[in-house]
Amino acid sequence: MKNDKQITRMALIILTAIALVSAFNCTKALNTKVYSQLTPENFYQSDADAFAALVTVYVPFTSYWGNVDPGNGTWYAGLYNADIKTYLSKSLIGTDEIFNVGTDVNTSNLFNFTWGASTWTLASGNEANYPKITYVAKATEVINDIGNTTNISAASKTLYISEAKALRAWLMFVLYDFYGPLNVKTDPATLSDTAQTPRPSATDYDAQMIKDLTEAIPNLPASYNSDATNWGRMSQGVANMLLLKIYMRTKQWAQAEAAATTIMNMGIYSLLTGPNGYNNVFTQSGNQEIIYAVPANTAPPNFWAQEVFPQDFQSAPDAYIPIAPRPVGWLTQYMPWPYYDLYDPSDIRRNTTILDHYTNTSNVVMNRSNGMPGAIPLKYTSFPNGNIPGQGVDVVVFRYAEVLLSLAEAINEQTGPNAAAYQAVNQVRERAGLGDWSGLTQSQFRDSLLNERGRELYAEGVRRQDLLRNGSYITSAIARGKNAQPYDTLFPIPNSVIVAGGGIVAQNPGY
Repeated sequence: MKNDKQITRMALIILTAIALVSAFNCTKALNTKVYSQLTPENFYQSDADAFAALVTVYVPFTSYWGNVDPGNGTWYAGLYNADIKTYLSKSLIGTDEIFNVGTDVNTSNLFNFTWGASTWTLASGNEANYPKITYVAKATEVINDIGNTTNISAASKTLYISEAKALRAWLMFVLYDFYGPLNVKTDPATLSDTAQTPRPSATDYDAQMIKDLTEAIPNLPASYNSDATNWGRMSQGVANMLLLKIYMRTKQWAQAEAAATTIMNMGIYSLLTGPNGYNNVFTQSGNQEIIYAVPANTAPPNFWAQEVFPQDFQSAPDAYIPIAPRPVGWLTQYMPWPYYDLYDPSDIRRNTTILDHYTNTSNVVMNRSNGMPGAIPLKYTSFPNGNIPGQGVDVVVFRYAEVLLSLAEAINEQTGPNAAAYQAVNQVRERAGLGDWSGLTQSQFRDSLLNERGRELYAEGVRRQDLLRNGSYITSAIARGKNAQPYDTLFPIPNSVIVAGGGIVAQNPGY
């Protein structure tokens, strides 16, 4: 755990990046042109200058509340902030694992599948993710400018270009996850072109991400888990994890199996075990199970606790991690009781990182029987007693448990469950204090694995992806009484983007 005095270089990098973006990146929200003043001629005069340009590409990958786009004065939240508008929260709400009792219209639309192109607007602040398309162009500019400068060392040039390529691929993955393939700018020759272009095919879009990652991997450090100074930077582990997630999404099972195996064979990552193993994953910065986490110190902090504690919360002194009296929460994101019931009563994950009761501000113990609408998905159980609202705990994004479960799924989809698939998933179950699986059919293994991923990876932003890949995202929503339509597997492109492009940019089907 880091304390306030242990502000790592990466936290400073992020703050520097935000400042640099405010100073240099005059990007229009609806226009992917980059009007940067940073050029090899007037800025990249040293390794430090090139590095300062690189860190602007890290800006979206924070848990920070956000930063103002100086191009239009609009404020956009970081991708991994816990607010309702972000990539993280929108990956949770709308699935069966989280619901939000907030009363604002944006929350209601997400939870009830009543969003549409007219409500998905940049001006309202509801859409904090589509504008990240401008950072793809920023990454392209940085790759091009660093490549062209002669004022930095060859080693730094190779490393920084590789980082920027991995970050560009990650941004493209995030955008595809919500909207499908977008007309991102990956050709530096187009950066000064203000005209909109048609959206590419999914095949071409995927190929660009894979190209960026495969070119970057050989030139990146294996990991930064043991390097607190650089924790939060791109590594081979992160890039391979992104390849794995691309192959899982596209159901290229053999390639997914190979990517998972590559990560396993790196010999760097493993499950944290022991009675507190699962809990410690989310409290120990840079531990060997984490492949990537957003560093959180004094800034940018982790706001998850403030989003999940009820507005009448007082304490939970008898919890696994006793929670002393603290200020109340905000909107409150609950885990629905049917999802909670997916856990065996002996499951360590349920009993250490999920609260099924609390004492409210009227000194009444609230639980399932007297009106508590769902369980409290703490996940990050070390920080409820700290400063409010932000906590200095890393936001976990990718970890080894997902690699094991993805390997098991990839194998099962090819051949049905074999010894390697059972071994992978049983490692995760054994850490949770549960018995091994055996003797399942391919269909039984698939269904059981979806639930196991749900129990292991809850609140980590993967449930929507899992339900989509399983083909049950829409049917699951309908079963919960939601107004889900087949086209709701993608969110709409903001109407303002369609209008600005004169119809060149195609809207997603159904909108």
